Amino acid sequence: MTREKRAYTRITLDIPASLCLYHMETSHLGAITNISLGGCFFPFDGELPVGEKCDVTITVGEGLHTEKVAVGGTIVRQDAQGVGISFTNTTPACRLQLEKIISRETAL
Repeated sequence: MTREKRAYTRITLDIPASLCLYHMETSHLGAITNISLGGCFFPFDGELPVGEKCDVTITVGEGLHTEKVAVGGTIVRQDAQGVGISFTNTTPACRLQLEKIISRETAL
């Protein structure tokens, strides 16, 4: 039996996001397919370097109620479907925003 290594439970979703890489000076639009308080998965067709620092900007809401949440992170794994990102921005304000996204998506 495999033991779960993650500290936080992930939820499956499909929410618009962008991925900005610091050293490569590039960004990619897409959607994250799962999220937790510790990280997310960003589908990506290509190769991105593990260890690369990045920002994930998550777009929540619609119309006038649209909100963007920016979270710093590091790419910790890559496979054929995309990249796993570990969040490194652990400020209380950022954590609260992530908790709101997770609770909103869980309620749907």
